[in-house]
Amino acid sequence: MKTHPLDPATDFAAHAFLERVRAQFDVVEAILFGSRARGDFSPDSDADVAVLLRGEPGKLVSTKLEMSDIAYDVLLDTGINVSPLPVWLAEWTNPETYSNPRLLENIAREGIRL
Repeated sequence: MKTHPLDPATDFAAHAFLERVRAQFDVVEAILFGSRARGDFSPDSDADVAVLLRGEPGKLVSTKLEMSDIAYDVLLDTGINVSPLPVWLAEWTNPETYSNPRLLENIAREGIRL
């Protein structure tokens, strides 16, 4: 994982999202990935955030929708669209069980822990 600093707006939006998500979910950690993590984003780029969750893999669609509702509130507050990706810890530690193992490998390689 990378450790370079985030731009202040992305940092604020990602942490605001994470704070709200932690109030509703059992979060292990969150990782920013994609263009905002690489630093090659444009002003309208979303902030991709993988949210690692404890417990058995659950209902992906309903979890993503709940997190997207939180992300919408953050968008209204910050102007940055956070795009959540819920991932259960069992999937993270065994990426071959995930529907897109390469995505998890990419997140592990280029992501920034929040």
